Amino acid sequence: MLTNLSFLERGKAFPPDSEKYRLETYLDHRKLFENNHAEVYKEQFRRIERVIGNFDRVVSYGTVFNYQRLLSVKTADLVFGEPPKVTVADDNKQKVIDKILLDTDLFGCAYISCIDVSRYGDSIMLLSCNDKGLPSIDVVSPAMWFPVVNQDNIRQFQYHVFAWVYLIDTVKKQYGLKVQIHKPDEPEKCEAHNYELNGKPGSFKIGREITQKQELNLETSMNTCPVYHISNLLTSDNIYGHDDYEPIDSIVAEIIVRVSQISKVLDKFASPSMTGPQSALERDEVTGTWRLKVGDYFPCDNDTIKPEYLVWDASMDANFKQIELLTNQLYTISEMGSAVFGDLTNKAGDVPSGSALRRLMMSPLAKARRLANRFDPTLKKIISASAEIMGTEIAPEEITITWHDGLPADPAEDAEIMSLRTGGKATLSQYTAIQRLDDMSAADTDAELAMIRSDDIDSSVGLEEPALEPIEGI
Repeated sequence: MLTNLSFLERGKAFPPDSEKYRLETYLDHRKLFENNHAEVYKEQFRRIERVIGNFDRVVSYGTVFNYQRLLSVKTADLVFGEPPKVTVADDNKQKVIDKILLDTDLFGCAYISCIDVSRYGDSIMLLSCNDKGLPSIDVVSPAMWFPVVNQDNIRQFQYHVFAWVYLIDTVKKQYGLKVQIHKPDEPEKCEAHNYELNGKPGSFKIGREITQKQELNLETSMNTCPVYHISNLLTSDNIYGHDDYEPIDSIVAEIIVRVSQISKVLDKFASPSMTGPQSALERDEVTGTWRLKVGDYFPCDNDTIKPEYLVWDASMDANFKQIELLTNQLYTISEMGSAVFGDLTNKAGDVPSGSALRRLMMSPLAKARRLANRFDPTLKKIISASAEIMGTEIAPEEITITWHDGLPADPAEDAEIMSLRTGGKATLSQYTAIQRLDDMSAADTDAELAMIRSDDIDSSVGLEEPALEPIEGI
């Protein structure tokens, strides 16, 4: 970890040695998310090639299972797929919050941030004031983030340094390094630097500074630090969060190897050969080759082998059992369970009820709640700072965020619960039921109710008993 700004001095290596492993891990996890498994799992893919020696002429490819991407996306879906509700007691302040959510696309940025938290372990959200004087929110890759912490308390950030390499001259292959330094104690200022880089990618050294004087100090127009850090699982001795990929990397790699090996073996024996007596063959006079006479009759006795296909009996039960074991371990270690990956009941068409689905999703819902707890205070601070940019003071403690579980509702089950709790009384008017069910406007709903009442009147008139006429003489 970094405890001072000396890593930006001339002649120092960039990136710093203490950050190289983190950045390499980010790069690998980005490749996994983008389906480039072969670049990350090189040794595992060599195992696929070595499964059988004589496989040069068999066209077969490694079967990639991108559980990592699915894990990140489903995690973000559970946390932000059903956007949380942000409320405040004051109506005027509520209008300001609603405008902030709409103009900044806060929950869209938070969804991206949640994916980064899953695949990298950390995410950085950056708040700024645009040219129109309105708040703007961006999600910055943690690969550009180099935090400087207090050596006595690593939870205390001294500086948030953003540094990225860019190409100065495409012909000469000259690279530069742009740096922005945010100090939490002085949020209204941002220090900017621009350096030349010496050497080649992977072994850069910081060269002379080429920053223009007018670029050195930038105004942020902020009264609070614009950098917001959200981390995944944290420990007391690390400032970076633990990602979701590393615990399952070896399991996913082994599943890919096993399934790919099985596929290659099946490809090898996809075209079975035949065996039979010599009399079943005839010689082609043109090519001089022997071929099987199909459709003829070949007499067989005890000393003659009848023509038949060579059936290959592969005992692969152990392979499939290992794949099943690995898959179950993947469900457990990822904390996502089988339901998130699409395996609900192992029965096609059998969909569990709402309560049963929640029981299956207890582990992933607990994980989503843990992440929501990490996002909750950060989003409140971002909304508060955004309101301040717009000239309204809303303290973070005034804001309430109601989180949802992201699971689909079960209307039949909800209606049954409402009926039990109200003693069988109606909990929804006919007007509201029609409007919600058919997604009608107010005018269409009024017209539909009028027609229903008209039908009821016609039905009741038709069911009236005819009046009895008096009988003469009685």
